[in-house]
Amino acid sequence: MTYTALKLIALASMLLDHLMASFANPVQLFLWDAFFPDSAAAPAILLALQTALKYLGRIAAPIFLWSVAQGFRHTRSRPKYALRLLLCALLSQYPYLLANRVWTGGLLTDWEIGGSILFTLLAGLLTLSLYEHCRALHPAGGFAAAAAAVILGELLPIEGGGPYLLFILLFHLTESWSIPRRALMWLLVLPLSRYRMTALLLTDPGWFRPWCLNALGPFLGIALTFTYNGKPGRPLPKYLWYAVYPLHLLLLALIT
Repeated sequence: MTYTALKLIALASMLLDHLMASFANPVQLFLWDAFFPDSAAAPAILLALQTALKYLGRIAAPIFLWSVAQGFRHTRSRPKYALRLLLCALLSQYPYLLANRVWTGGLLTDWEIGGSILFTLLAGLLTLSLYEHCRALHPAGGFAAAAAAVILGELLPIEGGGPYLLFILLFHLTESWSIPRRALMWLLVLPLSRYRMTALLLTDPGWFRPWCLNALGPFLGIALTFTYNGKPGRPLPKYLWYAVYPLHLLLLALIT
């Protein structure tokens, strides 16, 4: 699969995920209530479909994180790439805050909501740059610097935090690994990255469903990156990727 195809899949998954978060029972709302307004409760299969769509919504984040590792490796100018991410992150922050107030019922402050995933992508790009720079100074320096960045990322109020920075680093470091080896590594890393939820699961079985969604669901997106054929695919306008994010968040916030 080409780079463009993977990014389009991630884009569709992100839109689906945010649509699911913006409406209560969206499948019932748009499929059942819209066509059968006078009928009884929606059949159970619609609720199952809604759960399945939530899993599809988990495809987006891993592919976007993977794309940063690819961008770091192939971009013509890393400073310009970082600047684009920073500008888009700043422009997207207000729509992101508006959308999150809808998703959380207005219960969280701006600080509790934190920065959007674009700040995380930027932090991941900087982490890779730091890793490469420090590795050039000392073989172990790169890993020490990257570990410090991941720990700092866990303290910063950005979406995904330290685990997402770790994912970007792992995508960069394991690109040449065989697919079975990468798959096994991710199946071990994903549950560990959700350490808080995993700890809750060990004491309360009621966390099993959200744990599966958040600890195993992203593996769907990771598995898709295994299909990358090394080709860029049909080029699309560069700023399309950056414009869709704030615009769709603003639209969802306005209509909900």
